[in-house]
Amino acid sequence: MKAPIWQMVGEKFLSNIYLRVMINFIKTAILHLMTQSVEFKSGNTICRGVLYEPKRGEGNGAGIVLAHGFAGTIDSGLLEYAEGFAKAGFHALAFDYRGFGLSDGAPRQHISVPQQREDWRAAIAHLRTHEAVDADRIGLWGISFSGGHVIYLAHEDDAIRGLVAQVPAVDAHLNAMLGNYKRGAEASEALIKVVKKDLKDSFLGGQHNMLAVAPEANKGPAILGASEAQIYPKIAGETWHNRVTARSLLTGKFELNNATELSDVLTTPMLLQISVDDETVSNESIKTFARRCGSLATLKQYDGGHFSLLQTPGRQQALDDAVTFFQSQLIL
Repeated sequence: MKAPIWQMVGEKFLSNIYLRVMINFIKTAILHLMTQSVEFKSGNTICRGVLYEPKRGEGNGAGIVLAHGFAGTIDSGLLEYAEGFAKAGFHALAFDYRGFGLSDGAPRQHISVPQQREDWRAAIAHLRTHEAVDADRIGLWGISFSGGHVIYLAHEDDAIRGLVAQVPAVDAHLNAMLGNYKRGAEASEALIKVVKKDLKDSFLGGQHNMLAVAPEANKGPAILGASEAQIYPKIAGETWHNRVTARSLLTGKFELNNATELSDVLTTPMLLQISVDDETVSNESIKTFARRCGSLATLKQYDGGHFSLLQTPGRQQALDDAVTFFQSQLIL
């Protein structure tokens, strides 16, 4: 029996990311925060996000830009961090990369390190134009794959005053080896087979082949090899899709997201947050990176795995520590 039209419309409406944002708007209104949907141009593409603003008269003049990790979208744990930063007096802009979530861009679900860095630069430039934000007091917040991005972006932009990299992917080569180990030989061979097929199809003008991001029944081999990544689809938001183009692995230039090569030349203070049971990125590589950065790097450890700091109760302590760090670096 067909469901009543009102029920079908209601379910469709409730699955919409814009409703989720609206609910957040109501929530922040109760907290006397202000939120607004924003869009900005990156290259020839429109990227979109949400700007959280502090209570009227309680802003500190500093801004924070946030973006997600591998194939992530802002409704998958970032809005809560942006809200927390706004409650502490910061203007916080969380945005989606081109091809993901709310943003335009084709092909969809395609990851390119150079393009994502371009999106970051555009988001930073957009926040700097805000009348209540001091353009010279900007901080960056990244997680996992974008934890590497923010280190590179701070290195190239002397005006970035501080960054938080949560469970960051700092060693592209070691993390790839770790993924292969956790995935296992059979699943890794199946993944390579899809990539090879995509290479062939690209020469013939064929459609993009897709790979699962996280392990999930009937999704095929997953790029994130650790079993802990099974939680990703369960905690992700409505705009998140458990797939990326196989061509991402061919043309995305992931090897450029290798922050270990910068450890001796960085000048930006950073907070590195790691989870002690992380199986997705190498904690040893992060600790080595922190040691080589010396006094620039503050390292904090938390219980749980790679995705724990996107959830309660782990998120609150990580957020509190990030707020304290940004207050020390961004507030005059």
